[in-house]
Amino acid sequence: MPKLLGNRVLLEMPPQDDSSKLIVDENTKEALQRELLNKMSKLKVLQVGTIVTEIKEGDIVLVDPAALNKATLVPINDKDERAILVSPFDIIQVW
Repeated sequence: MPKLLGNRVLLEMPPQDDSSKLIVDENTKEALQRELLNKMSKLKVLQVGTIVTEIKEGDIVLVDPAALNKATLVPINDKDERAILVSPFDIIQVW
């Protein structure tokens, strides 16, 4: 995985239920992913930016729900998997 720069934190996107196997367009897919974000309370840190000091890779964190609603979803590989990009200032608690 490439190095994450600056004051950012990359969080693991929780697995989605793919049992329905519906094919949806990209806008609908992103809307469904954002709906899933609203249900999350603990997320795993995949990577931290070069200037983040209080949070480390592998930590489990609680993120401000309002920040999750506006978080950027970024592709992390060629398999269409995405991660959640947030500011460390939006992280409320670390377990």
